[in-house]
Amino acid sequence: MNLPSGYNGKLYHLIDEVNRIKFSEPKKALELANFVYVQSLKSADEVLEANSLYLLGVCHEIMSSYPQAMKYLSEAIKLAQHLGEKKIMGDALNYVGVIHDNLNNYSNALKAYFRALKIYEDVKENKKIAIVLSNIGLIYTNIKDYRNALKFYSHALDIAEEENDGESLLITNINIGLTHSQLGNFEEALKFLYDAYNRASASNDKRRASAALDHIAETNIKLKNNEEAFRLFEESRKLKLEIEDKRGLVKIYSTIGGLQLLENNITEARINLEKALELATELGIKRSIHELHKMLSNAYEKTENSAKALYHLKIAYQKELELLKEEAELRAKNISTQLEIEQAQKEAEIQRLKNIELAQALEDVKKLNVSLKDLNDEKNEFMAIAVHDLKNPLQNILSTARILKRSEDLPRAEMEEFTTNIINQTDRMFNIIKKLLDHNAIDQGELKINISGFDVNALCRELISNFREDAERKKLNLELREAEGEVVVYTDKVILYEILQNLVSNALKFSPENKSIYLKVFSEGNHVRFEVIDNGPGFSDEDKKKIFNKFARLSAKPTGNEHSTGLGLSIVKKLCEFIGANLKLESRENEGAKFTISLKRGN
Repeated sequence: MNLPSGYNGKLYHLIDEVNRIKFSEPKKALELANFVYVQSLKSADEVLEANSLYLLGVCHEIMSSYPQAMKYLSEAIKLAQHLGEKKIMGDALNYVGVIHDNLNNYSNALKAYFRALKIYEDVKENKKIAIVLSNIGLIYTNIKDYRNALKFYSHALDIAEEENDGESLLITNINIGLTHSQLGNFEEALKFLYDAYNRASASNDKRRASAALDHIAETNIKLKNNEEAFRLFEESRKLKLEIEDKRGLVKIYSTIGGLQLLENNITEARINLEKALELATELGIKRSIHELHKMLSNAYEKTENSAKALYHLKIAYQKELELLKEEAELRAKNISTQLEIEQAQKEAEIQRLKNIELAQALEDVKKLNVSLKDLNDEKNEFMAIAVHDLKNPLQNILSTARILKRSEDLPRAEMEEFTTNIINQTDRMFNIIKKLLDHNAIDQGELKINISGFDVNALCRELISNFREDAERKKLNLELREAEGEVVVYTDKVILYEILQNLVSNALKFSPENKSIYLKVFSEGNHVRFEVIDNGPGFSDEDKKKIFNKFARLSAKPTGNEHSTGLGLSIVKKLCEFIGANLKLESRENEGAKFTISLKRGN
């Protein structure tokens, strides 16, 4: 078809129009982009085709049609690479990163962003560099690595302000506001978020205006301003419906439903949670699906609808297992990606180094490789626990649920037996997950100390009382020997309890029947000493070398088929370091063990 003279110029003007309205009228933008794409095929203008493919991908991403968006963006990248159109290629890669981020595929998102960043640096697109740096920062916010997040945001702000670019300033302010909100800096968070909202409203950017409103509402929830949060969410919901932002609607419906659940507005909560689940399932957002099934199980439990509560709980745990496996893989991939970046930076620098500097750089790379191997081994151990240790209780819950479903008139005693089994297996999984989360919280530096003064004798009495039933069930004598009088220490009560609880739990777990376990408290000047003594299998010399390692698998086995993650003593060690306590083990194989905790009283 012969096109009129100047027709392609008009099509390029339509491309500009799509870019102008894509965040305020995405449906109209999509129609225009599709029209330009069809015309580009007729005119054989491949640059126009690449531009229209990119914009088709962007419009579908804005409307949460992720498979379609990825299809068009992939085609745009291939064609742009063939044509040598680096800017189009960088733009498309940036949006590929956005989609992966939306679906919590952070490793793939980082890879796409860093590829886009390199292209933008090559073609000196400073404004786009700022946007990508801000997007990378958001990934680090999502995985709670706030130090790296703020580093990338700071770099992005410097460039955005230097270029006086409103779009990159808007994106970066939203991301910085979210980060401050997560860190508890609410006043600072609201300052950045309202600035972003005003910028977005002024430019009729409905998508980012609604995103800013979401974060402002979430910050108000943290400030206990629920009424204001509901108002802001409703304002944001209207914007999201206008632009058909399904992913944003998932977030709003689930958050509102969660708030209504806390307020015991069960009917409204279920309506919003079901809406969110339907959209999350359509979009394939696994983490949201998992959380929504948990909340719905809770909602149905409150209305005493046990069948539906059990149905949603079962699916929630299936999704939990999938997420644990994916997160373990993600952690290794993220570190691998970061290592690749650092190695690439070193390779560029090596060209300018002298011989001695070259040798040092190579040594650094070797150390990084060793570190990556250690982290990969840890990831494999984590996955083994997630797959092996959660599989059996999940299978038990599933089998029990199937029995309950098939049986119409079970006797009361059997019904109680089955439900008790489900509760026990669920508790077991919670304990496994708690251990993993506790260890991760310590590793990520998310644990905070809360100092208070309390009587350690009273703390130990409470601890022993909580374990008394377990000891009697295993025919073990559990004995507390208190220090004289009241012994007050100033430290974190919860952390000290967790340390002693882990040690006593281990002693119970590994001690044979008819043996004694002692928890002793000694007051020695400005120090308090605790001893946990058992008559179990003790520790071999080989065990002692790895006893405080994460996921350590030791030679001794629990005497009552109890579960062991291999994390308990590792957690004890880290918690002791956290509160400045000294931990010591005295043990010989087949001769029991004595753990000693020494702690300053403080003031």
